[in-house]
Formats: sequence, C-alpha cells, structure tokens
Amino acid sequence: MLLLDKMAPVSRKGKEPAPSSQVAASSTPARTTKKPSDDDSETEEESDQELLLLDKRPANPLPTPDRSMSPDVDPGRAPGRIIGATYPLRDFKKNLAQGDVVTKAVEDMGVLIKEVVLRPFASRRHKEMLDCMVAMRDTCLKEDEVDAWNS
Repeated sequence: MLLLDKMAPVSRKGKEPAPSSQVAASSTPARTTKKPSDDDSETEEESDQELLLLDKRPANPLPTPDRSMSPDVDPGRAPGRIIGATYPLRDFKKNLAQGDVVTKAVEDMGVLIKEVVLRPFASRRHKEMLDCMVAMRDTCLKEDEVDAWNS
C-alpha cells in the first residue's frame, strides 16, 4: 500500500482528522511533546500532502529521437575475420555479394561454425548453424570451393 492510503482524508474546512496511526499513538502515554503554537499552522502539512497528491507528470514528454544514439550491435568478429558470430549468415551473404572474398568467407564460416558448435549451450543455435552450413555448401559447389567444404 502507498503511504498516502493510510492517511485520513484532508478536510478543506478547519483542521484535518489525524491519521489512524497517530490516533493510536496519542492514546498511549507518550513523552512530553511541545504543543504546536499558532505560528506552526497545519496548513503547512496540508500543502505538503496536496503537493504529493497533486503531483502530475508533464503532459507533453520529450519526443523520442528518430534513431537511437546507442552504437550498433557488436558483430562478434574476431580480429582478421570477415564473418562475425552474431549474424554469421547475414555476414556470409554480404561478403559473397562483394565477390572477391569467397574463399575467405568460406574459410571463416567453417571456423565459426566449429567454434559455435563447441561452445556451451550450442543447442540454442542448432537451426542457425544448419542454415549456415547449407549456405556454405551451396556456395562451395557454385564457386569451386569443394576442398574447403571437405576440410
């Protein structure tokens, strides 16, 4: 429950009723306390409570930027590799579209598949690695990289 749920409702006329926890505390013998004087008015408490109850959020929040300012997702590329562990199939197809790096892409894909399969929880990426192997095999057949596939 909220702290304000335990408070008694604020009356607009005169004094406000004391919260139930304060009533129980006042009925038991207590230490001597200073009686509030006229300059310690209860309007100060009322204004604090009203501020808490009437606290509103701005109607028009700041607009969301068109593009996130955070950096792109790490591709997971080891130094010297052109295929990353994050999106290997997408990287493989992108490099094949360039045309000159077919041998390097096939070699990197073979190494990456072995690394991913030997990692813990490799079963989570089972289908993805099968898709990578299918794409790699098709490329090896079309681009005369049969030795790379066999190795």
